[in-house]
Amino acid sequence: MGFLDKKNEPVYSPVPDDRSSNSSDSLLYNGDEPRLGSARSQRLVKKKLLIGVGGFLAILAYSSLLIAVTSMWWRKERLHGANVIDSPIRKYIQYEPKTFHMTETSKDYDLVGQPSDELDQRWSNLMQYFYAQVPGSYMKKLGREKTGIKLENGNYLANFAWVHQLHCIKRLHQAHFPDRYYPNMTDFERELQTEHSLHCLQMLVEAIMCKADETPLTMIWFDNSILPGGNRTVAHECVNFDRLIEGMEEIKVDPFEPGVLVHPKFGPVLPDGRNTTLDNRIGYIFDPVPLDRDQYP
Repeated sequence: MGFLDKKNEPVYSPVPDDRSSNSSDSLLYNGDEPRLGSARSQRLVKKKLLIGVGGFLAILAYSSLLIAVTSMWWRKERLHGANVIDSPIRKYIQYEPKTFHMTETSKDYDLVGQPSDELDQRWSNLMQYFYAQVPGSYMKKLGREKTGIKLENGNYLANFAWVHQLHCIKRLHQAHFPDRYYPNMTDFERELQTEHSLHCLQMLVEAIMCKADETPLTMIWFDNSILPGGNRTVAHECVNFDRLIEGMEEIKVDPFEPGVLVHPKFGPVLPDGRNTTLDNRIGYIFDPVPLDRDQYP
């Protein structure tokens, strides 16, 4: 009997109370219409619906909690950077918005203005963090225990890239005022100074491309020039510098302390402490060759 022949049959039929639950679980009759069952079967249906709804709500609550926790973790971790590389000072890195204000004349610059004793002191305050120490476990991870400079406490001498980059800016600034910072330079010293400046420029190029500050500087017109310029008063994503300095205070190394810088081949680097006169006042080496640490451990 075909489908058309069933049109006179009742839409539903009662199910005996003693029918098993297995034969009354289906809600479908003839493939399309709901079938009304006994009170018992209806209770089972309701129970299953409640279980299904409860399960769905439980999954929804779990998913919401997971998303919330992940979001909170991400926001917290983002404060400390992307963590792409390991760094002993990672815990001191916290990001925050900081507005850079437009300054157009050197009198407004803190570190690269006209030479003065005050400016030199500001640089000295920063350069005290040039030498720092990293744990022996970190050097082991890098595979540099043999080639590194080990300190008496078991840590190793290092300098962090940010302070080295600032050192480069300091040297470039001082190169503009040789009569103050490098009086009576010889021809060889001038050649060293040029190479040192180019080295510093290369380091800064690498640093800028590495960090790639994504802050947009919108453009403006000036009343007294045909050239457009950038409106630099805008917030950037910056490291909390005070927090960073707190961390550097814990790991900085004073190179003038006796016994800190002792070359395995040439002996003490600063035998007279701060009164030591270095042969190389430019601070740059042509064609440096790493020391053979098997011969000079």
